Amino acid sequence: MKGKQIFQTVACMCASVMLLGVASCEKMKIGDSDDVGEGANVVLRVGSFEQVPFSLARTRSKAVGDVCTRLNFLVYKDGERIRQEAQQADGEGFGEAQFRLPQGHYYLVVLAHSSDGNPTSTNPRKIAFTNSTGYSDTFLYADSLVVESTDVERSLNLKRIVSMVRFIFEDPVPAKADRIQFYYTGGSGTLDAANDGWGVVQSKQTQWRDITHTEKKFEIYTIPHVDETEYLKVTATTYQQEGDNENILTEKEIEDIPVLRNHITTCRGYLFSPVYKMNFTITVDDEWDKDTIDFHF
Repeated sequence: MKGKQIFQTVACMCASVMLLGVASCEKMKIGDSDDVGEGANVVLRVGSFEQVPFSLARTRSKAVGDVCTRLNFLVYKDGERIRQEAQQADGEGFGEAQFRLPQGHYYLVVLAHSSDGNPTSTNPRKIAFTNSTGYSDTFLYADSLVVESTDVERSLNLKRIVSMVRFIFEDPVPAKADRIQFYYTGGSGTLDAANDGWGVVQSKQTQWRDITHTEKKFEIYTIPHVDETEYLKVTATTYQQEGDNENILTEKEIEDIPVLRNHITTCRGYLFSPVYKMNFTITVDDEWDKDTIDFHF
């Protein structure tokens, strides 16, 4: 009997030490306690993408890594993020996530993108990409998730939530130019996953591109606010790096650039020369979607 009591005491002490160790490292959240020693009861797989470029859409064997370099699997309950998994294309199992969740009702969000970092995602109604993480072609899956007594396996179809503006320039790049900055307003870098991924703030977006003097186009992305044409105001500034200083070489402001979800707006013209903005020809084409809109100014 004494031996049994000693064993129970030691077991209790070990369990207490383990619990203290967990508590000191991370605050417990819904779903975490059921993970220990048990298999996943929710399996998620990225199955397909809507509105991918035609060249990829015609390739049935395309991999998830052909479309994006990062995936964010996010699980919310009552508006609070309780689980998350961030994946990169060079990691094992890219495109599949597994969770152990108690029975209940949840909201599932999955983002596919190629930004330099992960978005801020504590609030499903304000998932934010920033100027530091960058903006890219971005796809969203968002839907309710009910966990009951049987396991859940779900193949996910993600759809594009961004617009792209492509600048094709017809004048030579300044010989001393090292980088170009695109500063633009009118779109958003923050999405509402509970409202079909539409933009929810008026962002001041900035994207930098290195200049190689062989590249003939630059591309920037934004999240539209509504399902209708919106307009960007873009300032493109080229810089020359001299030691710790960057000198402005050229600056061009272009207004009223139309953008629409799943559409590419192409701006052709003189990006570096001191000519008026009306020298740009702007078209909204159907590389992503089926509708075509022409815009001239």
